[in-house]
Amino acid sequence: MDAIHPSRHDRRRQQTRRQLIDAAVQLVLEKGYEAVTILDITNRADLGRGTFYIHFKDKEEAVWSAIEDGLHATETDAHRQFPGGIPPHPEYYAYRNIFRHAEQNNALYRVMLGGQGSGVMTARVQNHLSAELTRDLTHLSASVLELRVPVDILAQVITGAVIQLVRWWLETPNKYSADDMAGLLYTCLHHKAPPRQTP
Repeated sequence: MDAIHPSRHDRRRQQTRRQLIDAAVQLVLEKGYEAVTILDITNRADLGRGTFYIHFKDKEEAVWSAIEDGLHATETDAHRQFPGGIPPHPEYYAYRNIFRHAEQNNALYRVMLGGQGSGVMTARVQNHLSAELTRDLTHLSASVLELRVPVDILAQVITGAVIQLVRWWLETPNKYSADDMAGLLYTCLHHKAPPRQTP
């Protein structure tokens, strides 16, 4: 069977994988990354340890799988919104997609970036985002890329700012919407008002 029409076995396998990932995310939020064990995860998912090792080699891989799925979903959403190509002010829309996705997946992002997560995971998130951003920035023309600094430096600055601001926004009571945060970040980094928003 193909990916569009998975077999019953494939659907069951995907469901089991999802149970393990969801259990891992819930437990990290409750106990902190370091305190969670594989036995905790399998007990919460009501599955055996052997089943866990069919899908993941260790706890880090299970948690990273949740994070990676979330990051890919953010990137897919971004491409779906602009099928005709790069919009004007692409940086703003990239920031907006991240904040909207963080809002919709609050628990996952708190595991990715918050105090209950892991420094190793946060570093992996930043490395992943930096690599994606470096690739995207490299393909932008000089007229679109407004900041005249080396692309790898720009990617590090932007991802560092995004990660810290998303963390603060999720963990600190505030009045700002996802779109507000994207606009504020855009203004901080680009020194001008954000573009008029499109859906």
